[in-house]
Amino acid sequence: MPTFHPALRRLSLAVPLLLAGVAPALAAAPSGGLWPCIQRKVPELAVGQMWSGPPIENLQWQDDRQVADLVPVLAAQRTSIEEATKQIDAFAGTLGPNDKQRLTLLFAGVFEQINARRSRIMSGIERYSEHQIELSKRIKEQSLALAKAKKAATTDEEKAKAQELEKQLLWDTRVYDARQQSMTAVCESPVLLEQRVFALARAIQEKLP
Repeated sequence: MPTFHPALRRLSLAVPLLLAGVAPALAAAPSGGLWPCIQRKVPELAVGQMWSGPPIENLQWQDDRQVADLVPVLAAQRTSIEEATKQIDAFAGTLGPNDKQRLTLLFAGVFEQINARRSRIMSGIERYSEHQIELSKRIKEQSLALAKAKKAATTDEEKAKAQELEKQLLWDTRVYDARQQSMTAVCESPVLLEQRVFALARAIQEKLP
């Protein structure tokens, strides 16, 4: 007759208690119930908090070929701030009378690209959170179904089916736990982008006349 693995048996006993607070905790998250991070949700960065130069609204930075080529290099996280600063210095060194305008175009492009990427990441975090909420609900349902199946199992076939339910519960719980552990790193992404655009704003502003 099939027997249940001790770890699976312990899991089936513990999961109902552990998950009792999972869904409510996630559902109680701010910003519509989907924002899971401890960091406050700020959907859009405020340019005025980091830039004291000329206005950047509605600037067509893409029309300046040199600026358009440099913006994605500066915005890319693979480019260190040290290297980005060197690139800004080199760009500023090529400028003439219109240096203030073109430096403003450069920041406009950097801000637009980083802010857009940050918004996409934040939307992805909320989708990630939604999937976790759905998975937590499924785990609770599986736990209840498993308890009923084990209680009602009298034949080898019924016990085998209960064991399969228990294996699926273990797998889904492992997936949930792994995702929760990675949530901290995921939530840091918007913060890192915010820090990046602040640093680039400072580097560009230092070159303004």
